[in-house]
Amino acid sequence: MSLRENIQFFHQIDPEKYLDVLREEHSAQDHPSQPGSLLIEDTHPFYTPQRIDDHLSILGFNYTPLPEQLIQALIDHPELAPDDTLIRWTQEQDLILETTLGELRNQAQDEDAT
Repeated sequence: MSLRENIQFFHQIDPEKYLDVLREEHSAQDHPSQPGSLLIEDTHPFYTPQRIDDHLSILGFNYTPLPEQLIQALIDHPELAPDDTLIRWTQEQDLILETTLGELRNQAQDEDAT
């Protein structure tokens, strides 16, 4: 049985700027043996984000969950995507998370305040 996770960001995010943030702030690096994919923390592989119609899609592989840093990068950089950007995170056919960046940014601010 395979584990396949996918995160979709429903906004016209510039994939190159997004990848720059992942590389500079979250140490994303090219996967050594899988062309067209990246690693975060040497243990979280994912395919390079792809634009599909109205959203940016990131697909994981190797039975490994996608890293939270993929969302954190957008929480920390509102210039890449506005608060009303819908996020849909699925594992196979199961929904893991559906929210907006604004809701996550508000949660992060509340946590920082405590």
